[in-house]
Amino acid sequence: MKKMFLSLFLVTALTSGAFAQSEEKKISFGVKAEVNSNFYLVSDSDIISSTSNAFGGNAGLFFLTNLTNNLAIQVELLGQYRNAEFTILDKEQTLTNWNIEVPAYIMGQFSMGNGRFFFGAGPYGIAGISATMADTDMYDENNGIFTLSRWNLGVGMIVGIELGCGLQLNINYKYGMFNSNISENGNFVENTATVGLGYRF
Repeated sequence: MKKMFLSLFLVTALTSGAFAQSEEKKISFGVKAEVNSNFYLVSDSDIISSTSNAFGGNAGLFFLTNLTNNLAIQVELLGQYRNAEFTILDKEQTLTNWNIEVPAYIMGQFSMGNGRFFFGAGPYGIAGISATMADTDMYDENNGIFTLSRWNLGVGMIVGIELGCGLQLNINYKYGMFNSNISENGNFVENTATVGLGYRF
């Protein structure tokens, strides 16, 4: 009888341990920091003659849910600092944004030694905190230049590798789907490329 109870205890312990390990691998989270390059494609503007990219940064958290060994969903919560260069009436101006960004990717993933290779695509949303050009609030509808929208949606893609220790290297590209300029002075399409490091716990 004692042997039977001991055997039952060992089987239960081993099963519980395997289940806990499986659950741990299914849902995980991590941190990431990125350098971004942001620019706007501008059309139909009477005052903006050119735009160019400028650098900023992202930092935040990501949450990974493994649906299968080769399919996952990754959701991120990022604080974002962005810059973009504009030539307005022959004068160089820098637009600076602080945003909250939430991307969600459907990802394919494949084992690569002790690590993995991953790639994915999906939607993202942006909520603007501040946008300034010199001392001008670009969310102000009466600023006399153009008015940015605080909100935008778009699509993005991600490609990266993860080492066995959890360290990640990834690149992203995001394309805004809607006009970021809510005034009548042109159409603005956001484009952002990033390179970053992450760590998955």
